[in-house]
Amino acid sequence: MINFKQKVSCALTTLLLSIMMLCSTSTHVVAQSLIPAPLQMNRNQGLFLLNSNTKLYTNLKGEDKKLMEQYLQTLPYHFLKGKAIDDNCVLRLIVAPLSQTTNKEAYRLSVTPKRIEIQGNTGAGLFYGIQTLLQLSINTAGTDLNVPCVEVNDQPRFGYRGFMFDVSRHFFSKEFILKQIAALSYYKINVYHFHIVDTGGWRIEIKKYPNLTKMTAYRPEIDWNKWWEMHNVFCSKEDTRAYGGYYTQDDIREIVRYAAIHHVTVIPEIDMPGHSNEVLFAYPQLACVNRNSTNSGELCIGKEETFQFCENVLKEIIKLFPSKYIHIGGDEANRTVWSTCPLCQKRMKDENLKNVADLQNYFTCRIEKFLKAHGRTIIGWDEILDGDVTKDAVVMSWREEVEGGTQALKRGNHVIMSPTSHCYLDYYQDAPYSQPIGIGGYISVKQTYSFEPIPKGTTDESLVLGVQGNLWTEYVPTESHADYMAFPRMLAVAEVGWTRPSLKSYADFHQRALSAVDYLKSKGYHPFDLKNEIGPRPEAQQPINHLGVGKKITYLSPYNPDRRASGDNSLVDGILGDWNSNGDRWQGFPWNMDVVIDLNVPTDIHSITASFLQVVTAALYSPEKIQISVSDNGKDYTIIYDKDYQMNVKDRFVILPFGWTGNVRARYVRYHATRKVSWGNLITDEVIVE
Repeated sequence: MINFKQKVSCALTTLLLSIMMLCSTSTHVVAQSLIPAPLQMNRNQGLFLLNSNTKLYTNLKGEDKKLMEQYLQTLPYHFLKGKAIDDNCVLRLIVAPLSQTTNKEAYRLSVTPKRIEIQGNTGAGLFYGIQTLLQLSINTAGTDLNVPCVEVNDQPRFGYRGFMFDVSRHFFSKEFILKQIAALSYYKINVYHFHIVDTGGWRIEIKKYPNLTKMTAYRPEIDWNKWWEMHNVFCSKEDTRAYGGYYTQDDIREIVRYAAIHHVTVIPEIDMPGHSNEVLFAYPQLACVNRNSTNSGELCIGKEETFQFCENVLKEIIKLFPSKYIHIGGDEANRTVWSTCPLCQKRMKDENLKNVADLQNYFTCRIEKFLKAHGRTIIGWDEILDGDVTKDAVVMSWREEVEGGTQALKRGNHVIMSPTSHCYLDYYQDAPYSQPIGIGGYISVKQTYSFEPIPKGTTDESLVLGVQGNLWTEYVPTESHADYMAFPRMLAVAEVGWTRPSLKSYADFHQRALSAVDYLKSKGYHPFDLKNEIGPRPEAQQPINHLGVGKKITYLSPYNPDRRASGDNSLVDGILGDWNSNGDRWQGFPWNMDVVIDLNVPTDIHSITASFLQVVTAALYSPEKIQISVSDNGKDYTIIYDKDYQMNVKDRFVILPFGWTGNVRARYVRYHATRKVSWGNLITDEVIVE
């Protein structure tokens, strides 16, 4: 109980702080670190002082009340017990229907000098109101907070706002996972997609199959590339070289419970039928005929034992994770393995399946049926669209080049948008030469922020569940590196998922993100320091003019349709590539680039050059041979440049120009670049003729 002296002290302090804030009534000032931006906010005069004299009253009941109590215990603030009639120095958390929305995550936050009240349709709404309250507040001394007087009415645009974290390629401690969840929920991310198994190691205890963790949770090499060269072998925990780890079922229960307290749903991903090298290492009988973990990552679909294994694993997963959704991966399976397996071929014959894509669909549909029988809904990467999954299946769209999200929407499936073009957090977020190693191209905070999850022409927008950022960890071995890659880009994902497009402004977000980076640092995280951002490649910011711009180009060898850039004119459009290898600037060729540019008339030429983007981690390599030739009639060519090169694999990310200078007169220019090896892509942005 608060005595009269305490009441007077609280009132006087509040009055004094209100007077101090009379000149600070700008909404922008108040919201300078609020992420995501709310639907509506009005700033009023004055402050509420939240301190040890503040009472707390809530009408939450049952499990919701328990979750709130447990969450409040994670905060450094302590409240006195309040009553329903309290109206002074009180924080009120009230579940009651909001007048303008039934959204379960909506809330209304009202702060006056006397009290704070958060109202929500559910406990989730109250939780998000508290996050807004904490972000708006200013620490004074100790655990005291100055809370500006505001009226906030807010609700999310999408119900799914996710973060995927890969713990298979590199293992991360339970404590780090909990720390991630705390930060994500602070910015209203509500799904933690837990990518638990995928080639690099099996990371979860399965009682029925103890060899999964006993034999494959540890490997004898930390470095991803070196381990790959060892043909993905594993070792026991006792091995002196052992690197890795796994989560016990008790660990998983703790993670799931901690996430629930923060209103985060944990969705597990057990990748199948591909990416299963560790499964085949521990249980080789699940491989196709004449295959093993060193030459295949695919489960044998021709064996009933494979389905027994998958179902038994999923039974334990279902008991551990109460989420509506279970993710089964389904991506990047090497289907040629099944085409040479007699058992898989027999399965195809028995089930009247036309090809191996249909065989994978057979597998997916059986797993979907199993999960549905256990009250769960399947999620798969967009490769599951290759078959006839039901409309109940949720598609996670990641390949923008195949427009998986659009295809799924046309079929009536719910979709979670997570394209590589905007949402892959393992890509470089600034000029690559300034960054720790990444796996592919360049996705800046601004690029992530610019993402629009609903494709143009969508007739039923409700099918788009939301958006997700993905952090794969082949080249992210440490906790600090994981922080660095995730933040602040996950803050951009949070605002894309929560805030209506009409209320978004990157310039405004950038300022708020700068403050958020400082906040994360103060809490022991290691985000990318946005204030030091270098930005886009300077050469890519302005069009260039040269003799070949707009001229007819003939492809003697086709480009990779998955790396088509802007199509047939990409190499003569006068636009150079940015740091990113994807998108509409860089065009890719499988081992052999061979093009002819028609200058229309014989022309004096002094230089012919093309630049190639080498990203070793993404299998994009510089040429091993360049040959340039010219012709007057387009038939008879004279070689003017012929040179071999040796790739330097230490140059993990570099843009290398290759070309000729001199004097020649010709109408046709042929540029031919090749590699001897039969894998990887050559990728270039422009053939410059001057």
